[in-house]
Amino acid sequence: MSIADIKLFLKTCYPFELLTDSQLNEIIDNTEIVYLKPNQTVLNLPDFYYIILKGSVVEKDLAGNELNYFGEKDSFDYLSIIGQNENQFITVEECILYRFPSTILLKLISENPDFARYFKKSTKEKLSSIASENPYLFSKVKDIKYQKPLIVESSSSIYEAVKKMTEEKALSIIVKYSDTYGIVTDSDLRKKVILSKKNVEDPIGDIANKNIISVNPDTFLFDAIITMIKHNIKRVVIKDENNQIIGVLNEVDILTQYSNQPQFLALQVERAKSVEELKVISDSMINTVKLLHKEGIRTRHIMKFVSEINEKIFKKLFSLLADESIRENTCLIVMGSEGRQEQILKTDQDNGLILSDNFEFDKEVLENFSKNFIEALKTLGYPECKGNVMLTNPQWRKTLKEFKESIFEYINNITPENMLNLAILIDLRPIEGKIELAEKLREYIFENISDNKTFLSWFALPTINFKTPLNFFGGFETEKGEHKGELDIKKGGIFPIIHGVRSLAVENRITQTNTFNRIKELVNLNVINKDFGRELIESLEFMLTLRLRERLKKIEMKKQPDDYINVNSLTNYEKDLLKESFKVVNKFKDFITNHYKLNYLR
Repeated sequence: MSIADIKLFLKTCYPFELLTDSQLNEIIDNTEIVYLKPNQTVLNLPDFYYIILKGSVVEKDLAGNELNYFGEKDSFDYLSIIGQNENQFITVEECILYRFPSTILLKLISENPDFARYFKKSTKEKLSSIASENPYLFSKVKDIKYQKPLIVESSSSIYEAVKKMTEEKALSIIVKYSDTYGIVTDSDLRKKVILSKKNVEDPIGDIANKNIISVNPDTFLFDAIITMIKHNIKRVVIKDENNQIIGVLNEVDILTQYSNQPQFLALQVERAKSVEELKVISDSMINTVKLLHKEGIRTRHIMKFVSEINEKIFKKLFSLLADESIRENTCLIVMGSEGRQEQILKTDQDNGLILSDNFEFDKEVLENFSKNFIEALKTLGYPECKGNVMLTNPQWRKTLKEFKESIFEYINNITPENMLNLAILIDLRPIEGKIELAEKLREYIFENISDNKTFLSWFALPTINFKTPLNFFGGFETEKGEHKGELDIKKGGIFPIIHGVRSLAVENRITQTNTFNRIKELVNLNVINKDFGRELIESLEFMLTLRLRERLKKIEMKKQPDDYINVNSLTNYEKDLLKESFKVVNKFKDFITNHYKLNYLR
């Protein structure tokens, strides 16, 4: 990456966005890139501060318990630098890290009060801040994922108990006595076993703390946090109405789940060993989306969150179901809204499989894999594509050469169906397998379309096919009949921006597939000016936010989510914003019409 790229990356990483340009430059001038393989220990922690560019890292205590997870754009570890943390940081997967000297970090902390506040907040302060600033914490304990209890008899040896703790990846041990329960945590093991040199064959009951603090499933998260702060503890036990222990809620569960970072769920996906385990994670996604939306997290960030989890799920399915020959000779791709990283709810599947031209495959094995993959996605809640854009369809499961032949046909035989298929392919995103197959196909698309002005005009034409739902007087034009009083926000506003931007992206050989990122690239290339680019981004995001809100409402009402918005449900302010957004859509349609001379095609 260039210095400019590193700077742009750091500006997207909190709290580095709080630094001035000169302070960022000081980091960049002293930054090194570190490559680590899976399961490698990150070295020299007190001397360097690390930022994750790619991959994920787990923090483990001296007993080997997993305490925290860090993903892309996360950084660590200030406490190690100031001598307050002896934990190890180990890579979960292949990682690319930036690192810079800890002396630079400490200097910037002394210079920038806002930057310093992030590092000097204790975990308690962070939890208190979350509790006071985030209304969704009035959700209840039962609404979030907590750990199942690991219960052992008090007579079990310390060695056997810790062995089970490691096998089940638990953060604590519940110890059962004849008349009560106790708890053993990682800190207990450090202090009472390791530092005290206690015999590991002694009973685990000898070191358990019988003063268990508990909550029930209906306890508000806010109250659970206050309980942790009050008792200076990192976890509470969850008991049901019969006073039976049913789980353990850890401080880290709350912090990771509600820091709006996808790596926690992503690591759960990584650990999954079956479709059934993936289903539990997949089913929780809708609640996560609801919480993020309720909290006011920007829709494009929710899209990124969902896309990253979906990608992990698709990769895991591919590794579970594909044999070695398929993994080494094919590339799994997603297209459509998932290819653009813009799918929030599970509306449908758009996927395919590119095969190496020299792949001598067993037809029956490949077909069985394809069927099993699609069935697994259906089990996880991803509906089949109504247009049959799935790898069970031979049209979307073929060799690189055959895909190229199809693209050649699309370009030289302009029909609505061919234009639709090409638009789907242009948004392809490789997920797993032989990634270079997808990149070669994308390059073939660019080579045959980017300089073909006549074809690009026909391809861009659907941008203006649907009327923007504004009348001559600036009011809304709503539907009649079944959707009386509603408007189709996809046809009226979302699709014209997405497809127009897609057309400009392929013309300018932009490899990004996300519409927001494509707009930013078009601004960088001076295809559209900065102010107009900002208008397009804000308008598109506002319309997507309205659609998401309406879809979530319909799901709550057990109705099928769609693209219709009830105008009467909008506030006056929202109506005004939607009208302004539609005006931006019209402005963009005019731009596309002039750019591609679409008036000559009608």
